[in-house]
Amino acid sequence: MRTSTEPFRVICKLLDGRVNSADGLFFLDSILYHGWFAKYAPKVITGEQREEDAGHFGLPLRQLPNNRYAASVGFYRQYDQRIEYWNKRPAWDSHSDYLDGGGKYTVASGTYRAYRVPQIIRTISDVEFYGYGTIEKVKVLLSYITHIGKKPAAGWGMVKEWIVEPWPEDWSTWSDKYGLMRPIPIDEDIGHDLSDYVIRDCAIRPPAWKACNQKTCYVPRCTL
Repeated sequence: MRTSTEPFRVICKLLDGRVNSADGLFFLDSILYHGWFAKYAPKVITGEQREEDAGHFGLPLRQLPNNRYAASVGFYRQYDQRIEYWNKRPAWDSHSDYLDGGGKYTVASGTYRAYRVPQIIRTISDVEFYGYGTIEKVKVLLSYITHIGKKPAAGWGMVKEWIVEPWPEDWSTWSDKYGLMRPIPIDEDIGHDLSDYVIRDCAIRPPAWKACNQKTCYVPRCTL
């Protein structure tokens, strides 16, 4: 029997509200994308298997034009924004032979390089997402997601709880409350005036890092 789909809301409750994100955008479809691989092909997450070899892939979300999914970005209130640093000491006890042309250990890259990289850390409220799909399957995939944003090993973006509940309307693309709910290519008409939204290159489907998934888009305002 085919499982029914319906509009839903996701609430991401964070452990302490600190997230690592340069642009402040969090994509529900990308989060579920990582959840799918964590459940069905964990070797892709660890780098032991190529994504292309993981078999059939599909998220429990309704498909939109251009292979997009019916899933919004996250909406939240931001209370603070600051620069913190991600630090990595050289692995002096490593036995790897990272030598430069003069026969010396290189500290410019690899095991013996030290890092001190600035990160944009935001302190935010719970994050709300909206979508259209199969609620029970969305819950299962989210149960594999322990953080949002970058560098969770430093303690940023840790998730305390996921709440998934039915919602009376489909807010995956547009809502009267928040307006534009997800990036929309500038050559696409969704029946609303988007002229006052920021235009920039943005991913329209996961994985966001692939160049083929990047389009010039109108981008939603995620802070409330």
